[in-house]
Amino acid sequence: MGNHTVSGTPHEMKRLNKRIILQTIRSKGKISRVGISRETTISRTTVSQIIDELLAEGVIREVGVGDSSGQGGRKPIQLAIDDHAGYVVGIDVGGSSITMALCNLGGEVCQKQTIPTRKPLEILRFFLDVRRFLEELSIPLDKVVGLGVGAPGITRFHDGVVISAPSLEWENLPLKERMEDYFQLPVYVENDVNLAALGECWLGAGREKRHVIMVTVGTGIGCGLILNGELYRGANWASGEIGYMLTDADAVERWNDPIYAGFGFLESKAGGPAILREYHRRLDLTGTAMDKQTAKDIFDAFREGDPKAAEVIGEASRHLAAGIANVISLFDPEVVILGGGLFGSADILLPIIERTVRKLTPMQPEIRISQLGDLAGAVGGGALVLKEHDSVFQGVL
Repeated sequence: MGNHTVSGTPHEMKRLNKRIILQTIRSKGKISRVGISRETTISRTTVSQIIDELLAEGVIREVGVGDSSGQGGRKPIQLAIDDHAGYVVGIDVGGSSITMALCNLGGEVCQKQTIPTRKPLEILRFFLDVRRFLEELSIPLDKVVGLGVGAPGITRFHDGVVISAPSLEWENLPLKERMEDYFQLPVYVENDVNLAALGECWLGAGREKRHVIMVTVGTGIGCGLILNGELYRGANWASGEIGYMLTDADAVERWNDPIYAGFGFLESKAGGPAILREYHRRLDLTGTAMDKQTAKDIFDAFREGDPKAAEVIGEASRHLAAGIANVISLFDPEVVILGGGLFGSADILLPIIERTVRKLTPMQPEIRISQLGDLAGAVGGGALVLKEHDSVFQGVL
């Protein structure tokens, strides 16, 4: 872990040392007091005091003994995080579904539920759905550290206001304040794609990476940016809103055709509803019956040789690939993670994106499909609580 020099009040120093010690135990899996002191250069006395507190609080546990030193002597007691000492709840509010997950401190998903999103999403109805999930948990509610909530749009993290979520018809909604009043639990609110990026970096395709781009394509298109190991939110909490990206220079003057009010150019060309709309427009010109009702239907038709589906998906894929290439050129990531409902058809989309990136950018990051799938945002909600909540559990990630 390297040499850690801390300054400040004794309370601040103790908090920082506790976090460093927890992170060291997590990264090593199990380690002795002497090993922690050696890894962190925190004095053995301080390490021992903090370890005794963490043991009393139940955050860590003794897990046997390790090998003694070459000089013999007592074998050191090994310590590990107790993953069941606390739990976090992640809630991913999407344009078409809401996914809720209970995770322990190790990221294991202990319970989960997905329900359809009712539009417009009335806040009380949403609260009742979350309350029902909490009431059905197999653990006492006092073991829940907090709730991490993702909304599909621009969110202001510091006070938890959803500035704009067009697919839910939410605008300037003080979600954090209202949820904390209702549930009497700490609540953290973040953009849903940012949460998905955090989830993938905790447990999925971005694990142990420090420069990660997560692109999700579903109802809309979003991008989460992990830069040098930290979530980048932007000056106005709107970083990664690549749905507004222009991938056609002519659109600067002539485009005025959003798929939904408030949606941008790219998501109106390459999002799921946009693909369906364009397919129907082209069929309408030929008078053909419109039996396809989802973007998945269009991809299935593509696989069956439907020429109109091939035209529509080809055009949408080119717009999407160009947008991803632009983001790679800006941020030079180690890995790009692709998620969201549309990447259920990764067999079609991924080769086009890889080919475009190779052609258009000097950087060649690894491009991966999300490992967590529909759970990425909910798992990321749990990760957000563990990163941000000022409690004994802060630092176990």
